[in-house]
Amino acid sequence: MIGNFGLHRKATMAARAVPIARELARRGNHVSVLMPTEPVLAKPTEDIGTIRLSSVGRFPPLPFVGHVWVGVQLVWAALRLRPDVLYAFKPIAYAGLALFVFWLLRSLGFVDSVLALDADDWEGEGGWIDREPRSWWLRRLITWQERWCLAHADVVSVASREIERLANLDRRRVIYAPNAASPSSPGWIPGDGSSIRASLGLRDTPLILAYTRFVEFDPARLLAVLERTRSLVPGTHLLVVGKGLRDEDQVLLRCAAQRGLDHAVHLIGWVPAYELPDYLAAGDVAAYLLDDTRLNRAKCPMKLVDLLLAGACVVADDVGQAHEYVTDGETGYLVRPGDVDAMAKRLASLLVDRETRQKLGQAARASVLAHWTWARQVAPLADALEKAALC
Repeated sequence: MIGNFGLHRKATMAARAVPIARELARRGNHVSVLMPTEPVLAKPTEDIGTIRLSSVGRFPPLPFVGHVWVGVQLVWAALRLRPDVLYAFKPIAYAGLALFVFWLLRSLGFVDSVLALDADDWEGEGGWIDREPRSWWLRRLITWQERWCLAHADVVSVASREIERLANLDRRRVIYAPNAASPSSPGWIPGDGSSIRASLGLRDTPLILAYTRFVEFDPARLLAVLERTRSLVPGTHLLVVGKGLRDEDQVLLRCAAQRGLDHAVHLIGWVPAYELPDYLAAGDVAAYLLDDTRLNRAKCPMKLVDLLLAGACVVADDVGQAHEYVTDGETGYLVRPGDVDAMAKRLASLLVDRETRQKLGQAARASVLAHWTWARQVAPLADALEKAALC
C-alpha cells in the first residue's frame, strides 16, 4: 500500500488504509504500508500487529523538486518489495505516481503486479481541487492523474456510490468499500462526556456537538442553526470539535461575536485521538451539516461514522453517504440539505427529549457494530484483490 501522507496529518491512512491492511493480513496476506516520512513516526519502520508501516522519503529543502524526490523514494521502496498487488491510496500525488510507474513497467514486462486503487474522495472538478488553492498546472495534473488512475487500475475500491457514478467504470472492476469502524476508532470504547462539560461549565446546559473540519459547510449556516435552536430551546450552547482547513474555525468565532453568540460557542480545535471519545460523548445531540456539493456527495464521512459509533444522537443533512449510515427515525434523523429551520427544529425536539436521544444513540451504535465495521466491509475487497493476484 502507498499513501500520500502519514498517519497523523489526515485520516485516510489511519482510519482507512491501516484497518484494511489489518483485515487483509488476517486472511494470511503480507501487507506493507509505505508513507512519506513524518515526525510522529518514531522509527522508519514499525510493525503494528500483522502489518508493517514504513516511513519513506526525506524532503530536500527545495520546492516541487523535494516532492518529486519523495515520490521517487516511495516508488523505489515499493519496487524493492516486488508486490503481487500494488494498492495506491488516492489516485493523485505520490500514490498516483506509483500506480503510473508500475503500469509503465508492467507494460514493458519488468513487473507483473496487480494494480489496485482506492478512491475515498473526489479530487477533481467540484471536489478537493476547488477547496484547496492550486496553480493552474497543478489543477490540470490532479485532474489528469485522477482520471488516468481510475481508468487504468485493475481493481478500484470506492468509498461512495457517487465516486462509482462519477468514475463511470466497468462495474466488474469496482468494489464498494465505504468507511467503517475498527477497534482503534474514536468511540469504539464509549467515552464519558461529563468531565468535558464540567470543565466548560456546561453541566446541565443543552449542548449541540459539531465534529468537523469545516470543509463540508459554510460556518455561517452552523451559527444560523444554533441561533434558530436557541429560539426554541433557550440557553442552548454549541461545542465545536475540529480545526478548519483554511481558518474556517476563526471565521466561525468572528461570526459568532457579530451575532452576539460568542458566549454560546465553545471551539475546542484539534483533539488527540485518545481524548476524542469523551468529547464525542459530551453533546446532548450532534449536528452533522453537509452542503449539497459534489465534494460532499462523493465523500464518505468518517466523522459521521465516529459519531454514530460513539452513540451520539445525530441529525444530518441528507447528502451522499449520510443516508447509508443513518436510518431516518431509527438511528438518527436526516433533514433536507441546507434547511436551517428543519435541522433546528429536529435538534430542539431532541434536546428536550432525553429518552428519544438515548434510544437513537444506542440504535446508532448497534447499527455501526452490526453493519459498518472493517471486519465486515473488507471481505469483498479482499476477495477481489486475492482473485486478481492469482490470475
